[in-house]
Amino acid sequence: MAEAVLAPGGRAHRRFARFPARTLAPTSRTVRRLAGIVAMFAAWELLARRSDNRLIPTLNEIWDRLLDDVRSGDLWFNGRLTLTRGLIGLLIALVAGVAIGLAMGANRWIERTLQPILSATYPAPKLALYPVFILLLGLGAAPKIVLVALECLYPIVYNTHAGARAITRDLMWHTRNAEATRRRRLVDVAIPATLPSILTGLRIAAPIMLIVMVVTEMIGESRGLGFMIMDARANFQPAGVFSVIIVLGVLGFVIDRIIVAVLRAVVFWEQEVTL
Repeated sequence: MAEAVLAPGGRAHRRFARFPARTLAPTSRTVRRLAGIVAMFAAWELLARRSDNRLIPTLNEIWDRLLDDVRSGDLWFNGRLTLTRGLIGLLIALVAGVAIGLAMGANRWIERTLQPILSATYPAPKLALYPVFILLLGLGAAPKIVLVALECLYPIVYNTHAGARAITRDLMWHTRNAEATRRRRLVDVAIPATLPSILTGLRIAAPIMLIVMVVTEMIGESRGLGFMIMDARANFQPAGVFSVIIVLGVLGFVIDRIIVAVLRAVVFWEQEVTL
């Protein structure tokens, strides 16, 4: 609805009434999400039954293979290995990324020095460096962890830097005026103020971690979820391939929900954390 309002210059203009935004109830939101998942499974089953099962297995075949891998212990062993390596690399990226992002936000010289380097190297495919890391670090977990850390570093740096740059000068001026030490300004102001941005960068980096780990485990590796995918593909077992892909999807979802839960619990002043 609109109403006429007289402007200071004598001109009339319309002002539109604002209505509160509609928000879905938790039950309705859950129903919609479940409906989307059910529709996806139904479409998959229909496609599998109308096509060659050697390429697209049915849901029953995928489920049976998943249960077999769980009972045999292969899924637990390889999944734990993939997740452990990936989380170590992600933790390294988190520590380094937060340190670099905060330094760039606090010091213009550091920002001007590192920004061109980050902009030039970010689009470059770091996976191409994997053979180099193997030559330098040998076969095993080390080159995979280094590559995960390198790939996950960029979104954490960029988001931390953006959060640090958003800290108002007035806020920093008040802390200096209160004679707070540099350490207190970092712990009490900079890190809490940038925490939403840091966790956003971590949410972006988490699926990258899983992708990089799986790809590297497909190359010259005899363990891990990536190896399980390659082994099933080599033996013409599409159900084995898709069962591991589903496990990776579940892992990614669980990690994302954990990060969101931390964001809601720690950054209590943030409202838009419902994704």
